[in-house]
Amino acid sequence: MTDGNNIEQCVAAEVIRQTLSRYCRYVDKGDSQLLSELFHKDAEYLPMAGRSAYCGPLGVQQFFVDLQTEFSNLYQAGGPRPPRLKHHLAQPDIQAITEDFACIETRFSVYSDLGLDHIGYYCDRLSPHVSGDWLFDSRVIVLDWIDSRSVLNILSGRDSA
Repeated sequence: MTDGNNIEQCVAAEVIRQTLSRYCRYVDKGDSQLLSELFHKDAEYLPMAGRSAYCGPLGVQQFFVDLQTEFSNLYQAGGPRPPRLKHHLAQPDIQAITEDFACIETRFSVYSDLGLDHIGYYCDRLSPHVSGDWLFDSRVIVLDWIDSRSVLNILSGRDSA
């Protein structure tokens, strides 16, 4: 966008922030259907180290269905119960924005029954959809730290317990 489009950039930035916020809300609620609607049909989603990339809304939805199943299976085998998560975002750093795409990096903290469970950042590329929303073209999640008691350690292969 050119300098003359500052209002359009501000509107786009706000719509992007809404998409980022909805992502966290839908993850916290465990709503994989609504979550998947935030991704373009050919989007790439890399949820954490040790996991494969998932493609498009169906891939995103399948990842979260599989993850819920893994949490449940772990619990049924005597492991910890599935955590209740609450995501908190820092101010998104919109590193580039045009009328066609935006690149954003956002720090996050996730709280569970343990307290602070894990922290990291999202590296995103979004583009506008015909609906007026901005949807993910790609999302890479980088974890900086995970509490040693977090069930994510087991699911990510960091803990053999």
